[in-house]
Amino acid sequence: MKLGRRTSRLPSEIRSELPGGEPPLAAAELVDGEWAVATAGALVVAGPDGVTARHPWHTIEQGRWDGDTRTVTVTWVEGSVEPLQLRTATDDVATFTSALRERVQSSVVHSEVTETPGGAHIHVYIRRDEHGALLSQVTATGPLRGDEAENRQINELERRARSTVGLDT
Repeated sequence: MKLGRRTSRLPSEIRSELPGGEPPLAAAELVDGEWAVATAGALVVAGPDGVTARHPWHTIEQGRWDGDTRTVTVTWVEGSVEPLQLRTATDDVATFTSALRERVQSSVVHSEVTETPGGAHIHVYIRRDEHGALLSQVTATGPLRGDEAENRQINELERRARSTVGLDT
C-alpha cells in the first residue's frame, strides 16, 4: 500500500489542466464545479475550461476554514487585495486545508516581529518564492504613525531579518 496525500478525487480532466504538469498534493471540489488544488508551487483554481487562478505560496498570508459556510478564505500578504473565497462542495477538506497551511508555512524561511511605540505589530517575513529566490515581506497590524522614528524601526527590523539569512538590503 502506498502512503501519501489523497488526490484521487481530482478528476483527470482537471489534473491535466494544472500548469506545467504540477502534481496535485491535495484538492477540494468547489460549489461552482471548479477545484482548488494545492501543488508544490502554488494554490491553483481550475475547472474543465482550464486554470482560472494560480497563486504562488509566498503571496498568501493564510487560509482559514469556516465549516458553517463551507468556505476557505485566503488572505494575501498584500493586504489591500480582497481575500479569495473558495466555497467547497463538501466538508471533506481537512487534507486540502492541511496542505494549504503546510505550503504557506514552508515558504517562510525566517520571521521577526516588533511592536512600535504607537502599538502596531510589525512582522518581517523572509520567504522563498516558487523559483527558490528569497525575498522580504513587511506587514503591519494596528495603527502606524508614519513618522521618521517608526520608519527607522521598521527598516531596522527588515535589515536585521534580511541579514540573518544572508540577504543584502
